Amino acid sequence: MSVTYYPGYSQIIITPNLRTKVIESITNAFPMVLTTVEDHGYVLGMEVRFLIPSQFGMQELNKVDSVQVIAITADTLTIDLDSREFTTFQYPGSLPTAYTPPSVIPNNSGPYLPPLPLPYGNQTSFEGVVYNAGQP
Repeated sequence: MSVTYYPGYSQIIITPNLRTKVIESITNAFPMVLTTVEDHGYVLGMEVRFLIPSQFGMQELNKVDSVQVIAITADTLTIDLDSREFTTFQYPGSLPTAYTPPSVIPNNSGPYLPPLPLPYGNQTSFEGVVYNAGQP
């Protein structure tokens, strides 16, 4: 999310980062590192959960309600979770033509960003707003 300020008003721009992403690989480590098939667009501090079909292993992730992303690159997420004792994640040798891919799912849009003040201290209304149907 970002806020753009204009004289008299501000505009909130929400980045479309609430997208489920397909998982390419997951490490058995602490912290756990997950690689997505494409760039994820997630932000640091997001809470995520998982959908891992049984043929991919690491079913333990399906029981995790929410866990925080503690580091990111374009296609990796470092997750604050100890997966050293989990079963290994791997793509099966052959997949059916229709299957559910292993996915990481955002639980929210990221850390809370408090609103910023307007750029001018004397602004009390939005530009172009008509009060009282134009009557004084």
